[in-house]
Amino acid sequence: MKILLKNIINIAFNAGNKIMEYYGENSFIKKYDDSPLTKADLESNKIITNSLKNVSDFKINSEESILDYHKRIDEKYLWIIDPLDGTKDFLSKNNEFTINIALIEYNTPVLGVVYAPALKKMYFATINNGAYILENSNIIDNAKQIQSQTNNKDIIALDSRFHSTDVVDRMIKKYNLIKKTYGSSLKICTIAEGKADIYPRFNGTKEWDTAASDIILRESGGAIIDCKTKKQLKYNKENIKNNYFIAFSKSQINKQIYNDFMEDRDIFNQIKQ
Repeated sequence: MKILLKNIINIAFNAGNKIMEYYGENSFIKKYDDSPLTKADLESNKIITNSLKNVSDFKINSEESILDYHKRIDEKYLWIIDPLDGTKDFLSKNNEFTINIALIEYNTPVLGVVYAPALKKMYFATINNGAYILENSNIIDNAKQIQSQTNNKDIIALDSRFHSTDVVDRMIKKYNLIKKTYGSSLKICTIAEGKADIYPRFNGTKEWDTAASDIILRESGGAIIDCKTKKQLKYNKENIKNNYFIAFSKSQINKQIYNDFMEDRDIFNQIKQ
């Protein structure tokens, strides 16, 4: 797993370099779901998918090349990738876009790499080995293990810059949370770092939006909890859409918001999927 992880980190660096060649360009087309698609998305996807085929024979499910369920249903291992998570952030030039590469074993992420090339920040984790962050360097040995215990005086809630909802705003008001906005999978990684506490997401995401950052959060002691099942998210489902969820830092597990959410108390029984 260690050698595989190093290969995936290098793949993410290479894809990030390619994306940055297009940073600042504004041209895009709209996909079937009205989300934007840029040349950077496609070029990153090409690099990642071709490179993954050179390091393993596992099948690949990518946002830009979706694999039919019948072709992946029986796979023990599956790559789930988003070659450019946060295309709207990329187009708005706020630096908060990422590359997400995850390896799934049956329904659970066992390896995850999230790279924000404009910020020169890399997060990665493998199962039972902790979560790490690498900043301003491409030397993997310079990475530092994430210590996720937050020292925030107030509870910081992260929200999507482009996909917020009224229920999130009501939740922030009810619990007197401090709201901050981030793009892409950086929200979940920021919680793993201990720089924020909670990320409620009550509208649509797909498996490639969360899989890589999910294991980074898990390995930091936190969790993404599914609103319907009250369990951690599952992957390689027939329907690649995630249920609504809340991501909790390690420090928020078994605290008031977590317990209210798990019991569907008050505002949480109003969440409709």
